[in-house]
Amino acid sequence: MSSALPNSTDVFVVGGGPAGLAAAIAARQRGLRVVLADGAHPPIDKPCGEGLMAEGIEALRRLGINLESGDAYAFSGIRFLAAGMAVDAQFPSLGHGLGVRRTTLHRIMTQRAVEAGVELFWGNVITGLSVEGVTLGDRTIGARWIIGADGANSRVRRWAGLDSYARNDLRYAFCRHYRVAPWTNRVEIHWGPRGQIYVTPVTNDQVGVALIRSCD
Repeated sequence: MSSALPNSTDVFVVGGGPAGLAAAIAARQRGLRVVLADGAHPPIDKPCGEGLMAEGIEALRRLGINLESGDAYAFSGIRFLAAGMAVDAQFPSLGHGLGVRRTTLHRIMTQRAVEAGVELFWGNVITGLSVEGVTLGDRTIGARWIIGADGANSRVRRWAGLDSYARNDLRYAFCRHYRVAPWTNRVEIHWGPRGQIYVTPVTNDQVGVALIRSCD
């Protein structure tokens, strides 16, 4: 973590989740100065399926991140279940995905961002945008490019006048993890009319269960 906010930077990333960290690392790999700020402190967690597809694993490798260790669990396909029926599909060409705790992924990506030279500022809430750059309280940090990676309810999108492209449907979600050995090498998705339950093996002795449901 950096000690003092600079007056300007090439790239300012608003939001320090996996998307923001990936964008920051990629920009650093191209030789740009990158500042990232988030109001939270790591590790940042939120309900999600916690599964990475083969393309996502390869994208992380290009960023210098390798999850092939005890921090993740390889799965070979996806099983959909609904109304007493099930359909099962294995990934083609011997590919595989990885289940990984979101907090574990965030820790590893944060470490890689530090190694890459990203200037990280946790616990710093962005309060606005202007033609000069990003506003934090009474300070403005100049930036050539600003990346909004602050989630579905993005304030950056709203400040930039892009809310017309946002989805209006609301959903809620929560997740829990259970200390039990995975019983399958698939991600199981239990499908319902208003939501889904994702069951993902994340280690050799732990599975994650996430419920995502619409609010209507």
